[in-house]
This record gives sequence, C-alpha cells and structure tokens, in this order.
Amino acid sequence: THREQIESWLEKSAYADWEVVIQPEPKGTGDAVRCALAALPEEGRVLILCGDTPLLQAETLALLGEQENGALLSAEVVDPDGYGRILRDEEGNMCSIIEQVDCDTETAAIGEVNAGVYVVELSALRAAIDGLESDNAQGEFYLTEAVIQILGQDGGAVVTVSGEDEIIGVNSLADLARASMLMRERVLAAHMENGVIIDDPASTFIEADVEIGPATRIFPFCVIRRGCRLGAHCLVGPFAHLRGGSVMHDRAEIGNFVEVKNTEMGEGAKSKHLTYLGDTEVGAGANIGCGTITANYDGKLKHRTIIGAGAFIGSGTVLVAPVKVGDKATTGAGAVVLSNHDVAPGEVVVGLPAAPIRTKHS
Repeated sequence: THREQIESWLEKSAYADWEVVIQPEPKGTGDAVRCALAALPEEGRVLILCGDTPLLQAETLALLGEQENGALLSAEVVDPDGYGRILRDEEGNMCSIIEQVDCDTETAAIGEVNAGVYVVELSALRAAIDGLESDNAQGEFYLTEAVIQILGQDGGAVVTVSGEDEIIGVNSLADLARASMLMRERVLAAHMENGVIIDDPASTFIEADVEIGPATRIFPFCVIRRGCRLGAHCLVGPFAHLRGGSVMHDRAEIGNFVEVKNTEMGEGAKSKHLTYLGDTEVGAGANIGCGTITANYDGKLKHRTIIGAGAFIGSGTVLVAPVKVGDKATTGAGAVVLSNHDVAPGEVVVGLPAAPIRTKHS
C-alpha cells in the first residue's frame, strides 16, 4: 500500500487533520466504505469518490452536492470497457449499475458508465451498507448496490458529464501519463484564457499552482514548476526551467538554457543565456551575462546570492554564495567572486579570485 506516503503528505499539507482508514482485506467498494464509517459522524452527508481520479473538477463535485436528495456521477464515453454500466428503465430513470465482470453482451455495449462518485446521507448509507451481500461474480460487496437503494428511495439525481477525460482512473504508468497530459492541457488553457502567450503548448510544461501575469510570453520547450510567480510582460525561454519558489517581476526575462531555483528576478532584470541562478535575488534592471553561475551549495548548506539593482554580471561569472553584488556594480567576464567577498555598489571586479580594478588614484 501507499499508506506511509499518503500520511506523510497529509501531515505537511493543509489537511493534516484528515484520517486515513485501512481496509484490511480487498472485499469490494462496499466493504471499503464500511471500514470508513466508524470514523464519520452519525448524521450528515458524505461525498464518496475514488482516490485515483485526479481530473475531477470542483465544479462537478459542487453540482453533485447541490442535489438535495443525493446524487451519482455518470459519464457518456466512447469506450466503456472497465466501467460499471448505468441501466435505465423505459422512462429514463436509473434502475441499476452492472459491473464490467457481470455484464452480458447487450449490457456491455451501453455507453453511459458509473464514475464512482456519490453524495448520500450518512444514516441511509449505514443502513444500506449493513444489508449488502457478496453474491456476484467477484464475491465482493458492491457500493453501487447501496447507492442504487439510497437514491431510489430518496429520489436522488444522476449528474452526467460528456466524455471520459474528467473521470479517468490512474491504474498504470500509461494512465498516469495520459492524466498528466490532460491536466497539463487544462492548466495551459487556463493561462492562455488569462492572456498568457504560449507559443507551443505541446512543448510547454506548466504545473498547477503557478501564477502568470497577462502578456507574458512563454517560448517553446519550457518547464515551470509549481509555486512559481510570474508578473506581466515577462519573457521565458526557449528551453528555460523555472523551479519552485521562483518569482519574476514585471518585464523580467529568462532566456534559453537558463535554470532558476528559489530565485527572484526584479522588474526588468534579465538572464538571457546558459545560466544557473539558485537561491538568488536579482535587483531591478540587472543584467546577468551568459554562463553565470550562483554557486549556492557548499556541500552542507544552501546560501543566498544578492545582486543589486542595475548590476552587470559579466559572462562566465561565478558568484560563490553567500555573497552580495551592490547596485550598479560590475563583474568582468570569467570573474569568480568568493563567498563573503561582497562587491560594493558601483564597484568593478575582475579575475580569479575577483578583485577591484586598481587605478592611478586607488
């Protein structure tokens, strides 16, 4: 099982008070719900759904919750293989759900399927679960039988969605890849609707929980991880990688083969080519030259680099954190600025290790 991973994730999330209940033996969905009932209140309504359907949308679940007498979610699909079929009577009312293994040829051809999502009253659910029997092809306790009984008694509704995309289950790595693709398309569509320019959606990977301002342009082959925040009129890519915690203020630019991690790019700041910026603060209008590296890890701890507003970092510079480069300061090409050897505002440093340029008057 994945109990440890799930509980570990919950402890670090906003759902730390959620309780994980174990079904000791796989005796069917009805038995799984029976195992969970002891952790639930006696009265109220309960939403039941499958843990492997990541594409269910909040709007769909809210619609089910709005049905006063309970509800079931179904879907009209092209290929119903693997799903329980929804049987309706001559008047169009749902009368039964037939699991895949119990289908005859005629039933197997039905295109409306059970999505495994239900809203029911807890008191009615307890009574229906107590009456379940396992006289079926799998010898299991089917939750669907309890749901049919409850909705039939209470006049519950069937809410139907079109297509399989929202109810797809993840049972293999191939399913996971497909679900990830569909989620990525959904995320990209939302950003484009908000005015983000994405040149090639097919080669652009933007995770959930990313904010991007209008008129920002994402060039092909970019990856933007969750937790990133991008302002308006920014440029990203091509072939850029923005890792978690990174922020781009308005009109900032991150170009080809640039990776940033936990880095803040000030307004109008630029890093256009072949650069790694880790745990870095880049001031407004600063320019980061090609091949720059902020060496943020000393083998034990991560450290920050601070680059001031209007600073000019020459090509091939290595900034060994922790270190600060002042406002409008300059590093020469290939300079290596050692940790704790800060560059003063307006100062020019060159060499290895980097040192200020000496003049007749210095």
